[in-house]
Amino acid sequence: MDLLERARTLAACPLFENLAPAVIIRLAERARAIDLERGERRTTDDDVWVVASGSFAVVVREGTAADPTAFATASIARRRGAGAVPGNALGLVRVVRPVTPVVEVVAEVASVLVGLAVDDVRDVLEEDPAALAAIADRLAALLLEGAG
Repeated sequence: MDLLERARTLAACPLFENLAPAVIIRLAERARAIDLERGERRTTDDDVWVVASGSFAVVVREGTAADPTAFATASIARRRGAGAVPGNALGLVRVVRPVTPVVEVVAEVASVLVGLAVDDVRDVLEEDPAALAAIADRLAALLLEGAG
């Protein structure tokens, strides 16, 4: 996935839709795309993920890397968690509140994620307070839409 495709994926994310094009490009320059097969997992330990394609089961991580048997399976994740589809962002709150619980995503089908290191997102938002305000405003609007 080239820079332009990463930028399009980020711009299609509802949380990022009010960001200036220059901010989207700065984020896309730091982003990486990752192809996952069904059953592969990623966490929000150190990354923000935007779903480019496919679908994921999402749960708060139950285990640790030292105890991988405690991780939820995809079927458990579907029963107890939520789903993520193209445009969804995962782990963004950890950028501003690192103590937010880590979530784990399990690919339900072959999927693509665009990943950004939490520190990279934090750097871009610290450089551009208007970008941080745009994300905060959009998050508030999305939460209000969901409550209504």
